[in-house]
Amino acid sequence: MATQKPFLLFISLHLVLLNSCINSLSSSSEPTGFSVKLVRQNIAQNKSIYYFPNTIHPRITLTNSLYTVEANIGTPSTKKTFIFDTGSDLTWTQCTPCINCFKQDSPLFDPKKSTSYKKISPNHSYARFFNQSNNGDSNFNLLYKTGESSSGIVSTESFSFPSDKRGSREIIKGLVFGCANNQKGKFAGSITGVMGMNRSPLSLVGQVGAKLSQKFSYCLPPITSSVKTTLLRFGNNVKTGRGLRETSFINNIDYNYRVNLLDISISGRRLNLPNGTFTRGCMIDVGSTGGYLETRAYNEVVRVLTRHFERFKLQRVDVQGGLLCYRIVRAFRNYPNMVFHFQGGDFEIGKENLFHFSSVRFCMAMQKHDEKTALGSFQQQNVRVVYDIGNQKVLFGKEECLWDRG
Repeated sequence: MATQKPFLLFISLHLVLLNSCINSLSSSSEPTGFSVKLVRQNIAQNKSIYYFPNTIHPRITLTNSLYTVEANIGTPSTKKTFIFDTGSDLTWTQCTPCINCFKQDSPLFDPKKSTSYKKISPNHSYARFFNQSNNGDSNFNLLYKTGESSSGIVSTESFSFPSDKRGSREIIKGLVFGCANNQKGKFAGSITGVMGMNRSPLSLVGQVGAKLSQKFSYCLPPITSSVKTTLLRFGNNVKTGRGLRETSFINNIDYNYRVNLLDISISGRRLNLPNGTFTRGCMIDVGSTGGYLETRAYNEVVRVLTRHFERFKLQRVDVQGGLLCYRIVRAFRNYPNMVFHFQGGDFEIGKENLFHFSSVRFCMAMQKHDEKTALGSFQQQNVRVVYDIGNQKVLFGKEECLWDRG
């Protein structure tokens, strides 16, 4: 088989810069020939096997400013903690033997100890996405725009998640994932890898979407809440109540969840940004902590916010990363809000989701980017978000996420 060009997956997981700033403040083609087998395992008896009936019930947990999902992998299974990322595709975890691995609290996954682990073969339907080595292995190479990277061997393994039945787990057999053995960059010790959830055929939802009615949903608890864990809902378990607004995906750019952004308002005033400001739409990206604004939009937002705070004589503060920050004034209450005017519905960003507050400063939780606009997890706190992939749209609305603990 002819060697393919290296397949580089550019992922929108922008973590390091914003997290360091926050800490300083505080102190299209469908895959063919591949089927995913899903069965239920009863932990107590381990006898009954059923086909997957839309009953997967993972939890999404706030962990060090990131949202994570736990899954058990392998046979026998071991628990792993993944960054939940709607802006990337291939799921990966650190494996042994490892050339360069970041330090993690739990042992690395050892494929030799799992009877269900397999490297994908050169004739596997997903092998076409990756570079082939001389020994027939499919290799992946993930490059993060913040400098992190991960590479290793593309493999298949059994993943399991909590079920709607107590004491049971749903097992996804033959899930394609990355067995990572060469990483660069900074990751928290509690993290073992990344769970890709965009619309690519390589992502978790891309591989099992048909079994899950091509739909998933979450409601992220606020970083200030005592409730740190809520449900990650799939298929028929997705909540689509009244009052949700919706907008359609942009399909001609990439596999990410991009929607058409028309304009932005601050405290009820439209900025009237020129046509063509958001040519690549707006991404909805949980893997990114804070949001991003394309340069022209960012400059106008900063100009309007600066004028607003100057009226009240607030003192601007310089911090690492160039974020827009001001010193806290205890009696001050005139914080502006923001609205993203999507085609089909408005996404409202209140002060709690627009500014990060420390004991002495507050900063806008959005950064300037040369070409990208995105809503990060910070802007999605206490918001119900539904990804209806089958109908090519996303639904959203305000919700008290602490009640979605399952």
